[in-house]
Amino acid sequence: MDISANVNREKQLIEQVKENKAISDKLAEEKERAHVTLNSIADAVITTDKKGNVLFMNPVAEILTGFFEGDARNKNVAHFYKVVHESSKKAIPCPVATCLEKQDIIANETDHCLFREGEYLSITDSVAPILDNDGQIQGAVLVFRDVTHSRSLSAKLNWQALHDPLTSLANRRQFEAKMKDLLERSRIDNLLHHLLYLDLDQFKVVNDTCGHDAGDELLKQISASLGSSLRKADLLARLGGDEFGILLESCDAEHALAIANNLRQIVEDFRFGWKTLSFKIGVSIGIAAISGNEAKASEILSAADAACYIAKENGRNRVHFHQLNASASSEHQQEMQWISRLHTALDNGAFELHLQRIQDISNLSTPSEHYEVLLRMVDNNGKLIPPGAFLPAAERFNLISSIDQWVIENIFKKLQQLNKSKKLPNNLMIAINLSGLSMANASLLQRISDLLDSSGIPASYFCFEITETAAISNLTKATKFLQQLRAKGCKIALDDFGSGLSSFAYLKDLPVDYLKIDGYFVKDIAADSTDRAFVKSINQIGQVMGLKTIAEFVEDQAILDILAELGVNYAQGYGIHKPTSFDDVFNLKN
Repeated sequence: MDISANVNREKQLIEQVKENKAISDKLAEEKERAHVTLNSIADAVITTDKKGNVLFMNPVAEILTGFFEGDARNKNVAHFYKVVHESSKKAIPCPVATCLEKQDIIANETDHCLFREGEYLSITDSVAPILDNDGQIQGAVLVFRDVTHSRSLSAKLNWQALHDPLTSLANRRQFEAKMKDLLERSRIDNLLHHLLYLDLDQFKVVNDTCGHDAGDELLKQISASLGSSLRKADLLARLGGDEFGILLESCDAEHALAIANNLRQIVEDFRFGWKTLSFKIGVSIGIAAISGNEAKASEILSAADAACYIAKENGRNRVHFHQLNASASSEHQQEMQWISRLHTALDNGAFELHLQRIQDISNLSTPSEHYEVLLRMVDNNGKLIPPGAFLPAAERFNLISSIDQWVIENIFKKLQQLNKSKKLPNNLMIAINLSGLSMANASLLQRISDLLDSSGIPASYFCFEITETAAISNLTKATKFLQQLRAKGCKIALDDFGSGLSSFAYLKDLPVDYLKIDGYFVKDIAADSTDRAFVKSINQIGQVMGLKTIAEFVEDQAILDILAELGVNYAQGYGIHKPTSFDDVFNLKN
């Protein structure tokens, strides 16, 4: 029989078996090499099936997750790979599940943390789908790496790039970036911000007398003192040497001036001790507005710097406001004229007392005998000058306490005249504004006490108002001052409440009877739901604390109706009563 065909077929089968074995051996070798490779690389690797169950974990993955492959196999990867957001520490959905659902690569390089046994590891991770030849998903491969050290180092370098190494304050780079941001925002939102430029007056004396170590320690202590009196939204930066910058966000000129004067007083009261020596220093402060009209941010810084220079030229340890389109000499001349005019007005009594009614909303049919005192200056032609024109200058030249005292003494004279003529209402309440500087004036407090004791006018007729900004700028002195007035029987009102945006934290520490809600939030409550919610919350917290609330800037009936609905106690504004001279309100004859 011819068996040649069978022999050839057998030879072919033997060759095919050898070939298949070679292929099998090669595949086994490749699998072993892949396994060794995955076990050797620095990255952690986990593979899963299409349901997200673990099929493989390399040793690095076991170390980083804290689980062995044998314990994790055939269990869902989400049980072993728990990811949170680095800053908030809130849980993030397992990226493997997201990858399997979207059948797309999912990667994160910046803000993932792996939660493991009570600790957090900063990681980068990526997940890719595993597809067969037909494009059907078979599973996923997760690759992740521990970057805790490198990310911490990067954060440290970023911090150093934006902070002064000596004081830990923001540096000039961060300050200028924030300044540009505020300028851009003011153009869009029409919000007013202010920049303060501070230059220590006697720093060189300390540096030259005691050396650079003493100078460095002085800068650190001054930085801490300045920072503790600012709002969280404000940015304090060291611009170089003994120069500092402060950005006051959403702050009008009056409040910026009050803050600047408070900072000046803090530095003036500061005593620096070094070994057996003690130093008193001062600070000159320039203020410039960020209104959105400036061409570029550097102009604002230059304006504040120039204002600071003028403050130094005028005698140091003072505050100077930059005025647009005015040279240093003309500014100086104008301000010198204001000094003269204010002194002349004080000497000659060239002021006029006006009153504006504060109406009880629950009894609108009966005009309230509750008034706020408003001041006007009378010029040489008998024209009335509004307070916004001369009070900032009075603040700048430390004349505001003298004006406060003039107002108080003349109010007492007017009330004694009313009492003598039997015209003094039984339920009268006169609200008198006090500046932040007056809070530190012990002689003014004594004068008020003496007048209360000698005038025969009940202390209950008086309510003293202080702005929220002035109160929180020097909380300790303000609290002590107001407590003593309250102990005499006077009432206390906190004016412009809400403007400081940190109000509730300080409110419980102040001896207050009335909250005057900042008119900025009141004037638009008929059209703005946010303002309405803000007024509602202030009123509620006031009522809970047993305080009466007063809404300012009440211009029309619509606003008044909403205030009544919200339960606000009192209203004040042109829609209630226009400011009228004291004499006309009570029909007094000169």
